[in-house]
Amino acid sequence: MKKELIKKVIKLKDKGLTIGEIADELNVSMDTALYLVLNAEKLLKEEEVKETTEKRKKLDIFVEWNTVGNSSKRLRYIASIMCDILKNVEFDAVVGIATSGVPLATMISDEMDKELSIYIPKKHVHDEGKKITGIISHNFSNIEHKNIVIIDDVMTTGSTIKEAIKYLREIANPKMVVVMIDKSGINEIEGIPVVPLFRVGIVEIEDRE
Repeated sequence: MKKELIKKVIKLKDKGLTIGEIADELNVSMDTALYLVLNAEKLLKEEEVKETTEKRKKLDIFVEWNTVGNSSKRLRYIASIMCDILKNVEFDAVVGIATSGVPLATMISDEMDKELSIYIPKKHVHDEGKKITGIISHNFSNIEHKNIVIIDDVMTTGSTIKEAIKYLREIANPKMVVVMIDKSGINEIEGIPVVPLFRVGIVEIEDRE
């Protein structure tokens, strides 16, 4: 993510954007934008060296979205944005990833008049003595041989989405994945496009004081 950000900074700088415009474009502070512009080439080289010579630390970002989640009205606004993203996609059913993707999937299926299904990932399945896999809840729509879209709240590494796509592809035809927040920077999984409403990442900057 950091390397992509630095490349974007260089591209915006080459286009002649000011520091303020770059800050607005990247949704970062003026100080961060200035630091990135002044050190872009150096930072890019450092990132390339890290990729080939170092094991990078695994960092994660804590995302709390209960300000949205505790209000059905706010959730519906998010679902409506997802519906707008999906308006040109031909599909029959919406598959929500349990648990937090389910409310959004439910609202999307209602707003777009599509069938609803729920995928329960293997991390939520407990079956002692057996090989654990994800499952489709049989209390909802039968999606066999249907075009589907997959909905989730936050994508961290993409592993749950990848698991879902592999499972669902055996019975249906996944067309697109839409998530509210993406922390991975992944645009495609198993050949299926991933479209986030928001994408977040970590930027390390030196203290110049």
